[in-house]
Amino acid sequence: MSHWIVYEDFVEQLRGYHQAGYSGLITGVSDQGHSFQIGYDRGRIVLLNYRIKKGTAALKLITQIERARISEHATSDFSGSDSELPDTSNILTLLTAAQRDDDTDHTDITAVPEMPPSATTSTARSIDRKLREAIESAAIHHFGPIGAIICAEHIEDSSGDVRQIMLLIAQEVGASEADARAFFHSVTSS
Repeated sequence: MSHWIVYEDFVEQLRGYHQAGYSGLITGVSDQGHSFQIGYDRGRIVLLNYRIKKGTAALKLITQIERARISEHATSDFSGSDSELPDTSNILTLLTAAQRDDDTDHTDITAVPEMPPSATTSTARSIDRKLREAIESAAIHHFGPIGAIICAEHIEDSSGDVRQIMLLIAQEVGASEADARAFFHSVTSS
């Protein structure tokens, strides 16, 4: 899986696959932890799936993605065609129309509860097993499978700054301020 990309870059990549005449399946996970697939046949989009939704219903949900991780699976034998899809240029137009402008509000999650003094000390170089388990459990509970993936990427931070690690996890999953607060509260109350 690739790194996180914002919606505008995601749409630009989809446009690039179209222009390059790509054939294959683009799979990904949204910032909400939902899986999606976009199938191309020689540059034409022939398949859209988002969770259990297909076709135009999936397209509506795809336009709501803020960030995604994607991977490509090239194939010259693509048989997953969806007849209820608009043509590729209309799909790309709809995706482009849903792009956020530069004035889009971004949630500030820096105002989350402080970690209790017992959770970390200035001399801590790593997170102990009990705290690690609490963070992992809270990340999965509040952010789903994507929370587990992002948590695994940051939990081994050698700085031992628990609050900073948790902020990174919440920011990478695209958590709202309320979700970030709940995540921090779950860990501080355990």
